[in-house]
Amino acid sequence: MSLKLYYDPLSSPSRAVLTLLNLTNIPYEKQILSFLKGETKSPEFLKINPLGLVPALDDNGFIVIEHEAILRYLVNTHKEAQAFFPTDAKTQALIDQYYPFHHYSARPYTIEYFEGYNDLLPAFNKEVALKNVEGAVSKIDSIFLQDKKYIAGDNLTIADFSAVSEISQLYFATDFDFNKFPRVKSYIERCFENQVIKESNQGLLDFAQKVSAKK
Repeated sequence: MSLKLYYDPLSSPSRAVLTLLNLTNIPYEKQILSFLKGETKSPEFLKINPLGLVPALDDNGFIVIEHEAILRYLVNTHKEAQAFFPTDAKTQALIDQYYPFHHYSARPYTIEYFEGYNDLLPAFNKEVALKNVEGAVSKIDSIFLQDKKYIAGDNLTIADFSAVSEISQLYFATDFDFNKFPRVKSYIERCFENQVIKESNQGLLDFAQKVSAKK
């Protein structure tokens, strides 16, 4: 087995990569790390990814970091993954145009609200964080999902693995009101009807159950 994936089940970028690997049945070895326990900052892992972040992919000694790069690498090196980044130029453009938004808006605001709500931040201004994350989710609802079932059309792509892994944190593990954003709510529920996507995000679902039990 040549592929080794270093990941944390609580990491949404990790879950995006897990989803692609599991949907395509690409063989890989799991190396689970906990960023909450500081395992991603260990000397051993810093040799693999000096940034100390997951996911990281080791392909026979070739290391790829950053989840979008890993997704594209898997698409480029495994034919079974190509369906999730089709060769059609328009579909590729729709995928490509989502990712800048994901990195500068969806992810930072979602993770801030998720971590603050779950007492993982030393200081948390819920009012400001809620305003920011509602703005991000509103754009997904009104722009990216305005007339499509998924981010890039009627079929799942790598963009969806990133998007749903991120925003489902708000759906399952916070008090965020998705009734304000019906397209996004339906989108998350539609994605999680896929058993592989659900299983790939099981780490989040387990965490959400623990949080719910405490509140």
